[in-house]
Amino acid sequence: MTTATLIDGAYEGFRLQIGGFQVDVRPVGGQSLAAPDAEIQLDVYMADEDGTQRCALTERVTGAQQLRAALTQWRAILS
Repeated sequence: MTTATLIDGAYEGFRLQIGGFQVDVRPVGGQSLAAPDAEIQLDVYMADEDGTQRCALTERVTGAQQLRAALTQWRAILS
């Protein structure tokens, strides 16, 4: 199951829960997710042996199409 939560407003980013994993999606450098060429950072968090979420991987993409492709890929990997 995938759930989404907005972070600090609709264009400031959002957080996805995919199974036991967390993916934070935020624009880089004060940009807006609404901008067609925005640079967007995805941080993938995985729980360690203590259950604490730790950032395991960071990926940067540009624009909505690359974001959609990256999220589709991460959902398939993490599900």
